[in-house]
Amino acid sequence: MEDFADISRRLESLIRYGTIADVQMAPPRVRVQSGGLTSAWRPWVTLRAGDTRDWDPPTKGEQCVFFSPSGDPATGFALVGLFSDAHPAPSSSPDEHVRVYPDGARITYNHATGALAATGIKTALVEASEKCTVDCPESEFTGNVHIMGKLTVDGETLLKSLLTYMAGMSGQGGAGGGTVIRGSIEHQGDFSHSGGSFTSAEILQDGHHHTDSIGGTTGGPQ
Repeated sequence: MEDFADISRRLESLIRYGTIADVQMAPPRVRVQSGGLTSAWRPWVTLRAGDTRDWDPPTKGEQCVFFSPSGDPATGFALVGLFSDAHPAPSSSPDEHVRVYPDGARITYNHATGALAATGIKTALVEASEKCTVDCPESEFTGNVHIMGKLTVDGETLLKSLLTYMAGMSGQGGAGGGTVIRGSIEHQGDFSHSGGSFTSAEILQDGHHHTDSIGGTTGGPQ
C-alpha cells in the first residue's frame, strides 16, 4: 500500500500546471506554485542555452507547466509561455509576430504586409565595428539628425529647408564641373576669389577694361 501511495504521488507530480511564485536572476531559477505545492528553486526552459543563448526571464504570476522527472519535484523544471487572464496574448492576428514589454515598447512584424514596427522605445543603438548599410529606395527622418563624422553624398542633394553648418564648407563642382545656386545670396565677412574668372551680369570683373575720358581704355583692376 505504501508503494502504491508513493507511485500515485509521483505520477501526480510528473506534470503539473502552476504559476511562477518567485524569480531568481543569478543563478537563474524559479519557484513554482501548483495547488498546495511550492517548489524549491528550479531552472526554467529557455529557447537556447548553448553557444547562442537567450535571456528573457519569467515574471511572477506567469502561468507555466512544471515537469518532475520520476515524479520528484526536487529534480523538476518549469516550462513557461502559457497565456492567462493575467497575461493575455498581445495579438490575435495570424499574420503577426509580436513582442511586448512592460514599459509599453512593442515590436511587431506582419508577414502579410511585410511591415516591421518598433514602437514605444526611448533609445536605440546599432553598433558595428566595420560597416552598416541601409539599402532601400526611400528613407525618412522626422527629427534632427546629428552626424559626428564626415558626410559624403555621391548623388544629388535636395534641401527643402535652411542649411546650417558650423565648421566651414568645402567641396568641388558636380556634374559638368560647376556649382549652381539660384536665388539671393547674403554674404558677411571677407570674400576671397582665386583661380579662374569672376563674372557678374555677364561682365568679367577680374580683367575687364573701361573706356577712359580721352577715348582710350583703362587698365585691368589692381
